Amino acid sequence: MAVRKVGSSRILREIGRGGMGVVYEAYQEGLDRRVAVKALDARQARSREFVERFRREGRAYAQIRHAAVVAVHDLVEKDETLYLVTEFVDGADLRRVLASGGALPADCVAAIGARLADALDAVHLHALLHRDVKPSNIMISRRGDVKLMDFGILKDPMATELTRAGAVMGTPAYVAPEVLEGVAASERSDIWSLGVTLYELATGERPFSGATFHELFASVRKGTPRSVRDVVPGFPRRLSRAIGRCLEKRPGRRWDTAQALARELEACAASLVGDERPQERLRELMVERGLGEPRLASAGGAEASPSPRTAPAVAPARRALWAVAAVLLAATGVWALLARSW
Repeated sequence: MAVRKVGSSRILREIGRGGMGVVYEAYQEGLDRRVAVKALDARQARSREFVERFRREGRAYAQIRHAAVVAVHDLVEKDETLYLVTEFVDGADLRRVLASGGALPADCVAAIGARLADALDAVHLHALLHRDVKPSNIMISRRGDVKLMDFGILKDPMATELTRAGAVMGTPAYVAPEVLEGVAASERSDIWSLGVTLYELATGERPFSGATFHELFASVRKGTPRSVRDVVPGFPRRLSRAIGRCLEKRPGRRWDTAQALARELEACAASLVGDERPQERLRELMVERGLGEPRLASAGGAEASPSPRTAPAVAPARRALWAVAAVLLAATGVWALLARSW
């Protein structure tokens, strides 16, 4: 690891690698907090296209203020490399959550979907598109927070086109059929990708599959997936319909906006989670799947140890226990003296 410090952030360790670069866990000294530092890959840094896309990611992050969107703290250029400093999410991505126990309970699917749809609405309100919504780009923190991340191919419709004509951005299994056919991506193609993700969370399998890209392409274009309720008997009918509407082949038949989808999923979550807060339910899910323990994945998918700075938080409770013990011992001594005097 060549880089030791980026701005005010001291690099601690590498926690992941992706198509556009490396992600590090770092400690921001001035603000006393952990952060994630994403470095543009050296090979990509030689490409004007990738450098501009990386800069655009930073600018896009900076525009969006939403609790379910990973926050950006800084964009730093050092030694001819670009670094994006973002919020550090102490948790696991949904790909790992699925791998740890298969399909999720319906109440968790609704709760996660509602937060993601609301996050997409915030993205769309800034005239931006995410274009790569999928389980590995969504984190659940140990506290049950939902975080949409990895805007590396986020699309600003007003920006100059950076990809060659006809290029398909995103992971094919989650890309809308019209985009695979060459039509420009839209808000409703993001809704499609979210629908594929929610289907996978609910059933443990993707609605469309294929051994090759061409088979997958044909499945997405012409295949008709079984409803979530058909795959998972007893699954809530209303939630199944909400997910199914995301996967309509014709964009005009999907949800009009991410906000409309968010409201529907919130209603589903309210009826399923009951009096329990959705965040608390997701926190319980992480614990149930063994991901709420001290060692778990961080942004980037690698194992992360608890921050050493969190350890002192245990000390006050320990001191309180000693204080109680001291009081009890003192009381015991007093009673002993009284007993002897009687």
